[in-house]
Amino acid sequence: MFWKRDNKIQVEILNPINISSPSSSPQQGDTKSPPIVREVDKDFAIKLLTYFAIVLQAGLLAYGYLELSAYYEQFGIGTTELELGTPTILVYGYSYAFSSIMGLVYLIPFIGALIPGLMFISVALTFVYLLMSRVSKKGEILEKGTWGGMLLLLVFIAPVLGVHHGVERARENIKADSGIDVSNGISRVHSIITDKGEITGQLVVADTKSSFLLVKDTLYKVDNKTNRVMRKTVLKAKDKKDPARKAD
Repeated sequence: MFWKRDNKIQVEILNPINISSPSSSPQQGDTKSPPIVREVDKDFAIKLLTYFAIVLQAGLLAYGYLELSAYYEQFGIGTTELELGTPTILVYGYSYAFSSIMGLVYLIPFIGALIPGLMFISVALTFVYLLMSRVSKKGEILEKGTWGGMLLLLVFIAPVLGVHHGVERARENIKADSGIDVSNGISRVHSIITDKGEITGQLVVADTKSSFLLVKDTLYKVDNKTNRVMRKTVLKAKDKKDPARKAD
């Protein structure tokens, strides 16, 4: 027979068969990574606020102390003779800073009214730029800095409202109790009974230890416990030096 069991037939496939199965995973090109959201560093913001508060407090303390020292020195009073605590110096520092800043409104014509606002806007812009320069655009920084500066200005002015309210209350009570016309303000004259007799004048400053009373051109330092006159200082105008003699 022509067919035998041991004969082998070789079959060759000319066109390969591709078997494909649907993939459940999405194509790699369609996957998108989520956008990176940049946020403000809260720890850095807290540190920046802390540094700002420390610098502000130190500035008010230095300004208040130097202002008081220069003022009392004109009367012959040293700051070592007074009990000046930190709250007192801070209050005077704020008061003098407020008067100086608001004084620019009348000192510089036309643009004087804008200077206080520009000062606080500059401070707020610096703070916002350091905090948000990496996460916000320049326009947003400018907008937030401007609003922040106006808010700082309002916070700076707010304590003055309390002072004004206290003055008005005191004047109303004085007018009701004594009948004094307080529309033009109130002048005060102090009298202290001392070992030298009664002294009447303007009170420059007083603390728990001493009182300093100005009577015409003489300043009296009176001990509060014993009412003794501890020192008497006569204030005089300095003589104008001759320029020719000074040159020699």
